[in-house]
Parts: sequence; structure tokens; C-alpha cells
Amino acid sequence: MRRVIILNDQASITGGAATVALASARGLAAKGEAVTLFAAVGPVAPEIQNVPGLDVVCLNQREIVDDPNRIRAMRNGIANREASARLAELLGCCDPAHTIVHFHSWMKALSPLALHTAIRRGFKVVVTLHDFFIACPTGGFFLPREGKICDRKPLSFSCIACSCDRRNYLHKLWRTARTIYQNRVLKVPRGVAHFVAVSEFSGAILRPHLPPGAKVTVVRNPTDCVNEGPAPVGTNEPFLFMGRFSQEKGVLLAAEACQRLGVPAIFIGDGELAGRAREICPSAKFTGWLRPEESRAWLRKTRALIFPPLWYETLGLVVVEAAAAGVPAIVSDRCAAAKFLADGERGLHFSHGSLDALCAQIERMKNADTAARLGRNAHDWYWSDPWDARNHARELSDLYDRVLAA
Repeated sequence: MRRVIILNDQASITGGAATVALASARGLAAKGEAVTLFAAVGPVAPEIQNVPGLDVVCLNQREIVDDPNRIRAMRNGIANREASARLAELLGCCDPAHTIVHFHSWMKALSPLALHTAIRRGFKVVVTLHDFFIACPTGGFFLPREGKICDRKPLSFSCIACSCDRRNYLHKLWRTARTIYQNRVLKVPRGVAHFVAVSEFSGAILRPHLPPGAKVTVVRNPTDCVNEGPAPVGTNEPFLFMGRFSQEKGVLLAAEACQRLGVPAIFIGDGELAGRAREICPSAKFTGWLRPEESRAWLRKTRALIFPPLWYETLGLVVVEAAAAGVPAIVSDRCAAAKFLADGERGLHFSHGSLDALCAQIERMKNADTAARLGRNAHDWYWSDPWDARNHARELSDLYDRVLAA
């Protein structure tokens, strides 16, 4: 019987990668796979406890950012030897010919050494590219001070000399050392049997930075959606931003556009720019982070979703969730969502980073008939082939078959 070992920094939902890792574990177990979730940081989420066919190994370590011993944090961030030793013990009970080792995130706790541990023991390693850490030291191909996408070659002199870390240049140098250790000392990318991209868009960006001949397959992330029919967007008025309030997510751009046009606005989420967003758009409603069912309820009360990332957003799952609810989105033309949300058909595109262009598309979306048509089309597109956990597990299982047979 095949065994699947899923690795993620956290054993609870703390972001997109963790959400997918845990959903994958549950979905594959429900499909009859023998699954182990291996994580460094607790607590263990309730939804993966006592699941038939799913074992959980959690080391209850700290994320490196939360470790008060900064020397230990820096060391473990590059090579977490305890985690690698525990992983080696687990792998010692597995047959490489019938085992898939699937990594989702490792830069916050597990470290690159965990990947190397599985690779050098002859296991077929699969890596989901939720971000760009496999190539970019800061993981985003983004210049936070300029608010622009970075086109430097990773680990080139120009890259190393660029102060592009949110904290400071010394932290950038540490991250660079970690990536050099991962890619040039451990040679991790060469040992990965298969990469999973979360979108064609992000896969195309990373392909030039992967080893020649690297195998990359797009597997759709799972969503937890309910078909309640298209939302009544034609009669709704508020525009919605949902996500982390950070520079790369474009929250201030959304706030400026809503304030300029005087449209009702709802902001769901939180982050370091929450105060600034409130100052820019004081009339908007700010809810903070909400439970999924609460977010879905607010989503159905809106005219459209505004999705204005300033960086290379690898997917934008909130756009998919909006489509499932029949809510159209206004998206940057340089993000993954623009590839599956056809302009003028299931949503509207605007020129990346342009306030004027975003405002123009919000004006178009004020038309009730336009919003209703785009919302219906988005709803029909999603439910014709849902991005649900069952389809996600099926796509992963098919991929694992190919990887083990290779």
C-alpha cells in the first residue's frame, strides 16, 4: 500500500500553505491513502485529529521568528537538525518504492535540511510551490521599499547586493545564506522528483529558476465552498477587499480607489497596514479576520471583489472563492487570477498597480447588469468543475501514481 508523508511547518492553519497541506491530508485519507502529516510547530488543528487513515507527528517546536534565542533561531532556520533527525526516524519505517514525501512549507521551522534528508534517503520528493522560496531568498520576487516586482536573477551579485528584506539588510544576507545552503550546498532542487505549481502563472515564473528538465504539474488548491447560487451582486453596493493588510497585497491601493470614488467598501483581514488603510478610507467597514463562514456571508453581500496585488501572487484563492459565490472580481493583470478570470467574461482586469485603471474598472462594475452577468459567468465556471477537496485529492493521487512509476 502506498504511503504519503505530508510535511508543513505548522500543524494548524496559519496561512495558505498550511490550509492546503491539511486539506490534502484529510482528502487523501478519505480517499483511502495511508497519510502522515509531519509538522514542526503546534498546536495540532482539531480538523486533523482522530481522522481515520491520518497520523499526525508534531514536534511542538517554535517558528524561527518566535524563538527568543535568536542564535538558535538562525541556526535552525538554515538546518533544523532535530526535525531532520525525527523525519529520518519516520522514513526509516517506510519503503522508498511505495512512499511519497510531499513538502508544502519548510522555511519557517523545518528548514531545507528536511528536504535533503528525504532526498538523500532515496525517497520521491514532491514540492508544492506556494511561494518562490525555492529560488528567491525572500520568497516573493518583490521590492518592498519600491512596491515593485523584482526582476533580478536570484543569488546573482545584483540580488545579494539588493536590500529587499522587510526587516533589514542583515536579515536579507541571512536569508541569502539559507538559499545558498539549500540550492548550492544541499542541491535540493535537483533532488526533487516533481514540483507542483498552484497556477500556470506561478509555474511559468519559476520554471527558468528550476533545474533543467524539472517536472512541474499544476494541481488546483482545494476550496471549501457551498453552492448557494449566484449572489445578488446586481443589487449589492459594497466593494470588498479580503486578505492580509500588507504592501504586497495592495490593500492601500484598494483603499485609495474606494475613497476616491466614494463607494461603500468592506475590508476583511488585518495586518501591519490596517491603521493606514483606515486613515485612507475612513468610511469603510473593517471586520478584522473572520471565520470562513462569516467571510462567505459578507462576500455574498458585495458587488465585487477587489484583488490588487503588487507582487506575483501565485494564485489568489479568494478570487476562486468569490467566483464560487457568483461574485465577480477586479484583478491586477499581472497575477495568476487574471489567467482564469477572463477579462470582461468572469471579471475585469486593470493595469498592474495603477490607481486610475482600478478606479475605471470599479466604475464599470457599478453597472448592475454588468456585475450580474460577470457574477453568473464566474459561478458557472467554478461549479462546472469545482476546486473542492475531492478533486484536489484525485489530482494529487494521479500525480503520485506517475511519480512512483517514473
